[in-house]
Amino acid sequence: MILLKQTQNKFPEWYWTHGLHDANIVSVMKKESDWNPRDNCLILKIDCDGALFEADITEIRFYNYKIKASDFDVNLLNGGWWLSDEVVTKGDHYLLDLKFDTAKCKTKHLEITFSRAEVIRE
Repeated sequence: MILLKQTQNKFPEWYWTHGLHDANIVSVMKKESDWNPRDNCLILKIDCDGALFEADITEIRFYNYKIKASDFDVNLLNGGWWLSDEVVTKGDHYLLDLKFDTAKCKTKHLEITFSRAEVIRE
């Protein structure tokens, strides 16, 4: 299931409109700027060979992100599987609600806000 709530029903150019269900989340990495702690990036490397759609995506970068749950361990994403997502526009930023299975087959949710995303395709 893919949901994007957007005023004017227009998808951002970076959005994976056909979905990433069953994509493997190969790794997750957090990058932070030495000069500005708010200048950060969450990088998800994904393998979409098994995904139903969007098989050409290899990486998604979320800039100026903030994880909603302070105790969330991003390492749970490593080796997991993308199930569904919802992206909502909130003023000048976005909210991603990602439902995924961990490598140990436990279903989890990750909620992050971010200012922009970059999708790397093959």
